[in-house]
Amino acid sequence: MEYILNVANDLGYGSIKATLNDEKVKMPSVIASEKPQDITEPVSFDDQEQQAAYMKDFINKLDVSVSSSAVTKQGRYLIGQAAVNSNLPLTAFDVNDFAGKSDDDLAMVLTLSLIAGKRVKDAFFNSEDLGETLKVTVNMATALPVAEGKNTGVIDRYKNKFLGKTHTVTFHNFKDPITVAIKFRSVYVALEGETAQLYIKNADQKFKETMVADLKANYADMAEITADDIVQTQNVLGIDIGEGTTDLVMLVNNLVNAKASTSLAKGYGNVLQLANDVLQKQQMGFDNRAQLQSYLAQHVSPFARKHQQRVQKVVYDQLEPFADEIVTAVSKTMRAANARAELIYVYGGGSIPMATQSSLRAKLADKLRRFTGGDEVPIIWIMPEYAQFLNEKGLELILSAIAE
Repeated sequence: MEYILNVANDLGYGSIKATLNDEKVKMPSVIASEKPQDITEPVSFDDQEQQAAYMKDFINKLDVSVSSSAVTKQGRYLIGQAAVNSNLPLTAFDVNDFAGKSDDDLAMVLTLSLIAGKRVKDAFFNSEDLGETLKVTVNMATALPVAEGKNTGVIDRYKNKFLGKTHTVTFHNFKDPITVAIKFRSVYVALEGETAQLYIKNADQKFKETMVADLKANYADMAEITADDIVQTQNVLGIDIGEGTTDLVMLVNNLVNAKASTSLAKGYGNVLQLANDVLQKQQMGFDNRAQLQSYLAQHVSPFARKHQQRVQKVVYDQLEPFADEIVTAVSKTMRAANARAELIYVYGGGSIPMATQSSLRAKLADKLRRFTGGDEVPIIWIMPEYAQFLNEKGLELILSAIAE
């Protein structure tokens, strides 16, 4: 029987947020190249219970080599969380590279490894023969930053990296390698930020209520506003603060204004990179921004808390100049749209620290008043539990259409 995998793949500069059939995954967008001296012994198990526990968490254990005409550099890699846990040097997306994700091997290696890992996990729990090549047919919805995807031919070239060929991923976790052959049946490439707006327009009631709560907490004169009032507003600006880009998507009369929508080639990852440069001068540096990001998310012991707070302060000191750049980009977008935004949404992983550790909200409010003769333009800051997942939720909606 054909194994079909439907994938909503929000491949961010910092992490992948994906849904693979019925399974939701979030993993760091990093790999670690394994040299011969780095390769560890194959995994073995004392009993079936231990093996089942390992396979349940297999997405965080990926040790692969990828063979594909769409991947220019061959090698053996640890993927995602397995790479972070290895303490080997990490390769992440270069947030300073203007070429974008579509031309980066990392986008292919991460995507193919994740799909293959899901195939192996399901095969194990379905008692399939792992000695045979495991085949998978994929329907995928994914996205690129607005500025990258708007360039002529980029979306088609990116789609064609996946379509019309067989990609092979081999897993080296065990004594006997496991091989997965991947073919893509359909691939839809959207623009980041647009997919988030799609979800906002079609959101569930619980999410809508969080938007109402944020609005009423910050605008006392809007107590009568309902969730339907929010999602039915047709002239809106979405600010998606990611790891490597900040996407600005302008909707005018409920349609994306492609001319005005754009990307600031900077995200929270650039802030981390700048902070790490400062930390290294103070003898507190990390090997790369991925390690710094991982450290900031850790729950450290009371003995290490003071040091973590010092590191946090250095990071937060870099946020204010970034906030100024976002405000300038918003100003350009508003002018290019030649339309008044009635409502602003701020979301993305980078919006979480920006909400509490910068004055971005106040700066945005001040700038927006200059486009309205002094009238307030409400800003809805998406709650942290949703902020990183709006694009992925929008991709799920697209996927449900293309996978039928």
